[in-house]
Amino acid sequence: MSSARPDAPSTRPPRRRADAERSIARILDATVEALAGDPEASMAEIARRAGVVRATVYVHFPTREALLEAVTRRAVEDVTELIVAAEPGRGAPAEALRRVVAATWRGLGRYHALVAVNVQREPHDLRDLHGSVLGALEPLIERGRRDGSFRAEVPAAWHLSMLLALVHAASGELRAGRLPEAEIEAALLRTVLGAVGDGTS
Repeated sequence: MSSARPDAPSTRPPRRRADAERSIARILDATVEALAGDPEASMAEIARRAGVVRATVYVHFPTREALLEAVTRRAVEDVTELIVAAEPGRGAPAEALRRVVAATWRGLGRYHALVAVNVQREPHDLRDLHGSVLGALEPLIERGRRDGSFRAEVPAAWHLSMLLALVHAASGELRAGRLPEAEIEAALLRTVLGAVGDGTS
């Protein structure tokens, strides 16, 4: 009997943690889906989409604000992974930036509604929210400034803020339906490269 008891604490907590992690993942996925249809989606609607009771959502996220912050953190992590996967250190800076921005834009697809929600609600600097994204891009911007591909007289921080603002503006245009997605992507790439470089990229 004594040999069974020490095993119980070592097996149950990991299982409970795994269950909780799966539940959180379902809730975050459901939040993205719900916001795409309704930026004001309620916690009850999110719980319904996640296949859990509303109390379960509140166990993990006591407020809607906490839930939005969590799903935003995950979106930022996803975008950071996209940037890294696009290999910003490979090739000439202008071509690398074109590749990275295109990959990031295409990967943002499921998050455009979340971007719109955050633009409306976010009270602090967007740079704070996107720290890991900007950190992944900064070496590329600095590389381009050093070799003359990008404007060296403009601080890297300004280049990064401009890039972030342009991506958010493009997302807003897409949500508003003013231009087809292909045209928005082409315009975004031209504008970014023209702004950081000499306008001839």
